[in-house]
Amino acid sequence: MALAKELLLVYPRLHYPSGDVPLGVLYLASAVRARLGFKPEVLDLSFCSNPRAEIQSRLAQKNYEWVGISAMVTMAKAASEIASLVRQIQPRARLILGGPHPTTLPEKCAVGPYDFLVLGEAEETLVQLLQKGRGDDVPGLWFREDGNWMKNAPRPAIENIDSIPFPAFDLIDLEHYKRLWFQLDTIGRPVSGVSILATRGCPFQCSFCQPTLEKLFGKKLRKRSPENIVAELAWLKDRFKIQGFVFLDDTLVADRGWTRQLAEKLIAANLGLVFGCNMRAELVDEQMLRLLSEAGLRKIYLGIESFTDRIRQQVLNKKISREEIENAVALARKAGLKVQGYFMVGAPGETREEVKKTIAYGRKLDLDDLTINITTPLPGTYLHQQFRGELVLKEEDFDYYRRYAFRPGELSERWLRQEQILGYLAFYLRPRKLLELLRSLFLPRFLPRTLLKLKRVL
Repeated sequence: MALAKELLLVYPRLHYPSGDVPLGVLYLASAVRARLGFKPEVLDLSFCSNPRAEIQSRLAQKNYEWVGISAMVTMAKAASEIASLVRQIQPRARLILGGPHPTTLPEKCAVGPYDFLVLGEAEETLVQLLQKGRGDDVPGLWFREDGNWMKNAPRPAIENIDSIPFPAFDLIDLEHYKRLWFQLDTIGRPVSGVSILATRGCPFQCSFCQPTLEKLFGKKLRKRSPENIVAELAWLKDRFKIQGFVFLDDTLVADRGWTRQLAEKLIAANLGLVFGCNMRAELVDEQMLRLLSEAGLRKIYLGIESFTDRIRQQVLNKKISREEIENAVALARKAGLKVQGYFMVGAPGETREEVKKTIAYGRKLDLDDLTINITTPLPGTYLHQQFRGELVLKEEDFDYYRRYAFRPGELSERWLRQEQILGYLAFYLRPRKLLELLRSLFLPRFLPRTLLKLKRVL
């Protein structure tokens, strides 16, 4: 079979758009371009006012041999609708579904209109599938044959992730994303930036992430070389004029020696970029913060989750103490850094009093930003396995910004949404935060970003 050269990669994000690019899809596009020598098309539906019409228009313009859709479980409905449209308009196109959704729920996805399901890390799987034109002997793939699903062996993780080309940022309108990228706005000036990944995997065992992350990326934490990361940032600054970036990695400092090398390489490169990163509270120390600050760090994101030790330690398996959280915030403030805290409310067994204490804790801590999500047991996680008998929402209806997945008892979706919104108002309407909010509303570059953030909670 001749090598396919008409590939459309779709990212079906229909809700809660942000300035974050679809990194997973862009990595796939770059791998296909580098290995197979042709340029795929990328369609991110995040900013489409009428996604259905956009898909129909794209399919009317060109016949695609292959259509790939990458989806999280929260995008399952959108992915299915897009796949059905492709079937109707271009019935000969072969449909591929990849991402966390088929990786964690392949049997559920197999009842859809797809021809192939990619489980786990997808760059090499997609390249091999397009090379062969068929699914047999392609690790990491399920494929349909004579009406039955054939299940190939899992694919080993890519050992050297430096070998993966930089994401294909040039295949999207990056300027549009940069205008809406709000991740570093708290530092006091609008930063035109992007998000990047330095590692794959996570060594920690929080119940709301694992073992799903291990299914996607393997058990081992794989790290790009500091030189490779700095080269990508230099390219992004030169080609796309970025001013800053955020590491999307679950925690940047799991390997302290590697983090130190990365900071030193950033300092030596003198790119003049500012950045933010996720950190675990118990890994924050003064020396590391000073070094990262010299390299451009301006904001850290801490997963605090709950005020209640029982919820944080036993239900969520976070394994950090309040003392470690408070120490991390204090050290970051001492280093002159901005701090955003992530909280979850509505965990199984949580009481109304515990929810209120968690939200109040967000105000007590010296934070610049906070996020209050509703605890959601994503498929494949320990949280989902342990409490699936208490679920009342279908997985495709999960929404950690607005929906309560568990059977109502002392807590209900309506009450949690009320407390969530009141928590945001109590935090951001304090005099200092209110002045910052008003300032952002009157600065043209801040306004569209602020409105995007508000869409997530109101």
